[in-house]
Amino acid sequence: MAAAPVGGAAAAADEKVRLQLFFRAEGLMDKDTTSKSDPYLLLTQRTDRGGTIPIGKTEIIKNDLNPKWKVGFAVDFFFEMKQEFMVSIYDDDGKGPAGDDALGQAVFQLAHVVGSQGARGGFKTKIAGGDGFIFIVSQEVSQSKRDTVVMQFAGRELRKMDTFGQSDPYFRLLRVNPNGTSSQIYLSKVIPKTLEPVWDVCPTFKISELTGTDRNAKTLRFEMFDKDMFKDDSMGWFDFSFNDLLEVGAGRKTFEPRKPHKPDNRYGTIFLKQFRVNTVPTFLDYLRGGMQMNLMVSIDFTGSNGDPAQPTSLHYMNPVQPNQYVRAIMSVGDILMEYDTDKQVPAFGFGARLPDGNVNMCFHLNFEQNPYVPGVQGVLDCYGRALASVRLSGPTNFAPTIATANRLSRSSPGVYTVLLILTDGDITDMGDTVNAICGCDDAPLSIVIVGVGNGCDFALMDQLDADKVPLQNSQGRTCRRDLVQFVPFRNFGNAPPAALAAEVLREIPDQVVDWAILTKYTAPLQQAAASMAPVAGTAPVCAPAA
Repeated sequence: MAAAPVGGAAAAADEKVRLQLFFRAEGLMDKDTTSKSDPYLLLTQRTDRGGTIPIGKTEIIKNDLNPKWKVGFAVDFFFEMKQEFMVSIYDDDGKGPAGDDALGQAVFQLAHVVGSQGARGGFKTKIAGGDGFIFIVSQEVSQSKRDTVVMQFAGRELRKMDTFGQSDPYFRLLRVNPNGTSSQIYLSKVIPKTLEPVWDVCPTFKISELTGTDRNAKTLRFEMFDKDMFKDDSMGWFDFSFNDLLEVGAGRKTFEPRKPHKPDNRYGTIFLKQFRVNTVPTFLDYLRGGMQMNLMVSIDFTGSNGDPAQPTSLHYMNPVQPNQYVRAIMSVGDILMEYDTDKQVPAFGFGARLPDGNVNMCFHLNFEQNPYVPGVQGVLDCYGRALASVRLSGPTNFAPTIATANRLSRSSPGVYTVLLILTDGDITDMGDTVNAICGCDDAPLSIVIVGVGNGCDFALMDQLDADKVPLQNSQGRTCRRDLVQFVPFRNFGNAPPAALAAEVLREIPDQVVDWAILTKYTAPLQQAAASMAPVAGTAPVCAPAA
């Protein structure tokens, strides 16, 4: 049973990644008198409102305090959501969880499991209410939507369709849709006068476009014809899945085009002369290999926010309702902190007149030489102190902050930085900002901009988002990847915090992969491959718990 998304991230549902989780334990409590415990494990997912969703139950392992369960659980991973699970371990006495002896529980975040550098060891956590430890290994079972396939079809002993001479075969490939309709995706050239054709190599196809999410579904059709002067003769067809292609590509089987309800319907054999899958590493491959995510925050202290001492100010510290700056920092920061091992956040402000009388477009929020502060709470504490120390000024210049993020992100190998800019108005240095963004398209950096306030025109922010028109710098060079995401806070004013974080962070996994492909970043992939190697003896996904 796949774990459903919890927390309202419907916008990201199409970006889900399917994982399988496997568990083992060491040093469990012994509850039996004459033998060892017979442990089994239940997995549940916690919801934002304190409830739980049952995911499944493992098999029972007899007389073993160090069990390695073979049954795995399918769950969907969402980078932009906090996903908390709980394992409960019992000693089987034939009474079910309500009557069996409890051997303890453990709570874990899915982000910690996928980001674990323990490779084959998996993520390790202590069992509460019992003895020992639980180890969790995740395996990605969905494939990258960027993976492609190259294939070249050939025929053997085709039927002779012409009275004089050989056949003139060609074929077409179709994508069969769930509603039964089909669309042509490739038409081959005619190979004249042959019963042993070798057609040209097909164009490179994205596997996701051929198969959707199910590689066993027969979503493809091969139709073969004999070219004639007036009407082409059908030489049969067959439907197939991507996994069928894998079997044929490995030489373990062939295809046989046929026409149903025909007494003599064999038209020869189709096989693959060439077959190659080009695998593109996924976001999880990089996380699994040790890539860290780092949050960087920059806060707008321009005068248009209003006097912080007044309730109408966007910076007003209402003791009952946190302002939009605080809420955005908390919702986004709480997610990214799960992937950050040192929990140190470089924090900045811009557009303020500092105590020395100078207006600064990128100052350290803690007013110290080192801009790093401890976690989300450190950012919030420094933000509150800064409001009491500076005067709001202006203008709204992004370029200095982006240049600083560019420099910092390049100085930390193995770390990908997400710069969170919070602002209440349009940019006053648009040209310099576009130049700065284009200048860091090869840096391990994403920029997410949250527009706070309800009365602002964020038209220039939409241009920076560049979902429709790529950015170009002043020299006419096009930005080589999309690394900016803009979200107006007013769209999420009444939504739970998880909804804002889901939208703000939705594009980050693709942006990480775009950067890795652009820069040919491969440092963590060898370790990632080791951690994703198949777990010996694992079984298919278990059925839901009763």
